[in-house]
Amino acid sequence: MGMAETRRVAIRKQYRLLRANVEKTQLQVETQARLDAGRYWKIENGFVFPSENERKALARVLRCSDADLPSELDVEAKAS
Repeated sequence: MGMAETRRVAIRKQYRLLRANVEKTQLQVETQARLDAGRYWKIENGFVFPSENERKALARVLRCSDADLPSELDVEAKAS
């Protein structure tokens, strides 16, 4: 498994855990956070990172701090 795939797996696990804690589907999170169609799937699966506004919306919907959400800085720090 390459580094990119390992990173996506870690991001996926973290988002799925947060989403499971609030008992929401991906579609519910996406709708409640007012994200474009398919955007949350891309975020949860580590293909893109949320913008600052998206992070705030996701933190609200997932009932966590935006610091609990995976970020590019976390990934860069672990890679170095």
